[in-house]
Amino acid sequence: MREFIKAICFIGGCLFFIPFMVVYVGGYQNENLLQEINSVSQTQSAQKNTSDFIQEEQIIGILAKEIPYTYEYEAIKAQAVVIRTYMARRILGIQNKGELIGYSLEEMQDLWGESFNNIYATYQDAVKETQNEIILYDSEPIEALYHRANGGKTRSAHEIYNVEVPYLISVMSEKNPVTKQVEMSKHEMSNKLREVYSDLIVDEKTLENQIQIVEKDEAEYIKSIQIGNRVIKGEEFRKIIGLPSSNFKIFNHGETLIFDVKGAGSGVGLSQNGANELAKEGKKYHEIIKHYYTDIIIQNYIHKK
Repeated sequence: MREFIKAICFIGGCLFFIPFMVVYVGGYQNENLLQEINSVSQTQSAQKNTSDFIQEEQIIGILAKEIPYTYEYEAIKAQAVVIRTYMARRILGIQNKGELIGYSLEEMQDLWGESFNNIYATYQDAVKETQNEIILYDSEPIEALYHRANGGKTRSAHEIYNVEVPYLISVMSEKNPVTKQVEMSKHEMSNKLREVYSDLIVDEKTLENQIQIVEKDEAEYIKSIQIGNRVIKGEEFRKIIGLPSSNFKIFNHGETLIFDVKGAGSGVGLSQNGANELAKEGKKYHEIIKHYYTDIIIQNYIHKK
């Protein structure tokens, strides 16, 4: 009899635990995503309703930190939807990347002084006018990557992450130029690289002759570069050296090298400067979002009965 009871308990436990693990590990990647978001928020606390799932007020401080208030209003609204989508992915456990930390109310008051009320209202209205909207592809919140500017074209996710992401493909983004020249001594550059690659072999005096661009992507970002005996990924190189982006050309200038850099950030996803330029042309926030993320839909995450 005891063995029979044990068997019944074991089978019952499996029937509960296995479906739970399937849902949890699966990251809610199914066609009923909006309903799943709704049910998750309800089960977290009997006191809460679906409007508590993402704290809309929290988005204001993040928005203020991520995009200047001087940008066009429709570009700010587009960024609000991007941030909310990022938060939805984290809450659902689809991704575990770092949490976006925004300004506190006190920080915003100190930062803007007498202009606080007007500036805060801009961000607050952008959040309200896009309330509950997130970006979906195949019924799942997208990986809403964004950057400050690029060299005239965004990058596809495959070029940088070696993963095909159908909504993160290269698109034109001509009107968002950000260029910067970075000058660095050959000695400093060699030292920065040796801190990461102890086996690096270079002659500092003729460093310019030991640099070769191995591969670029279709947006002109450097995918790999050879320095002496090492081949380094473009994104790794630009982070080690401290360049705004991996879209650059190198010029020799005596004992220094000059990097002529286009863009700022990874170049993948929405360009904030590009969004600003599209907004100046009269594009609305949903048009801006659909320009940078291919074949997506924008939908309210609250399931309406």
